[in-house]
Amino acid sequence: MTVSDPEKLEIQEKCAEAPTSLPRLAFIMEQQVGLGTHYLNWQAAEDAIADLASPTWVPITYYDPDGLLERMRFVPGALRSALRCYKQVEEALKQGPFDALLFNTHNPAVIHLRSVSRYKTFLQFDVTPALLDELETYYPNNNFVGHNPLLDRFKASRVQEAYQRAAGLFPWSRWAARSAIEEYGVSPERVHVIPPGIDTALWQPDPEKVSDGVVRILFTGGDLHRKGGDLLLRWARETTLCGWELHMVTRDPVPQTPGVFVYNQMSRNAPDLIALTRRCDLFALPTLADCFNLAAMEAMACGLPVLITAVGGIPDIVTENETGRLVPAGDYDALAHTLEAMIADATGRARMGRRAREVVQEKFDARKTLRLAVERMLS
Repeated sequence: MTVSDPEKLEIQEKCAEAPTSLPRLAFIMEQQVGLGTHYLNWQAAEDAIADLASPTWVPITYYDPDGLLERMRFVPGALRSALRCYKQVEEALKQGPFDALLFNTHNPAVIHLRSVSRYKTFLQFDVTPALLDELETYYPNNNFVGHNPLLDRFKASRVQEAYQRAAGLFPWSRWAARSAIEEYGVSPERVHVIPPGIDTALWQPDPEKVSDGVVRILFTGGDLHRKGGDLLLRWARETTLCGWELHMVTRDPVPQTPGVFVYNQMSRNAPDLIALTRRCDLFALPTLADCFNLAAMEAMACGLPVLITAVGGIPDIVTENETGRLVPAGDYDALAHTLEAMIADATGRARMGRRAREVVQEKFDARKTLRLAVERMLS
């Protein structure tokens, strides 16, 4: 096929207008639990920003199995972890220069505060330290605020400084956004709610799924008590309803209960976990405390309606009677009544499940949320 001179000229002009290099962005990503899943999902979706930026992915583990720091047992463990985090961020920045940084939680930014001043930096988070302090009963090992008043004030001032220095904040939910604005004085125009997102091509309904009359309920929660798993076990022991199975994915031991199946070894985004989710009909998570919940979004992406408590940022995920049902935290009677109503209502489950899939595709697809974050970073 021949190309005319005018066509050649048009191609040359377009090439001349195209940028020779894309902005370089560093994504500095903590790996703990949901944050690690968030990292995997965004990294897998990086082709969605191929026309916008060149990403460098930096996992923050707070630990190096071969590191000298880790052998210094005379140094307190929390200090060793903080020093390792600082070193991991420092080594990552040597791969620059970068046009902007994104931290998927504020902790590494607080530890390496000078990077927030040096670069155009954005902080993403599911919870603020002030909110986490309110949840200390349920997160005793993760609470940013300790029990030393001087140290607490120092830590709080560092968080305040990081939030104020950042070019923008990307909280996962309106709940976390309100805290950043009201408790840390961040101007609302610098706060943009951007959820983490999941891989909707990986998590999708089974088109060949056929009902056999058994309603399979899925619970996914590493911390069995905090996630409300013991409430579901109580229901499984007490209910007179037939025709159900309860499938529990957790790291904790579960007492033997008729109709209950336990999985202790499934990992995030694993094929066996996805297959189990697709086999189930309903996702139930009567969690007592949560900041956000990726497992609920994964279940919704597979076409499951969700029964969950309205805590933390969860109301941003599930809409009452549209994509699932919301019950008060710790209210066993409300949980049992609503669960049995959903088990009995196959038509309602199908309607909410279809809408759940649509909402995840619209609002929580990792390709869309990553692109939205990058567009904000480059604006």
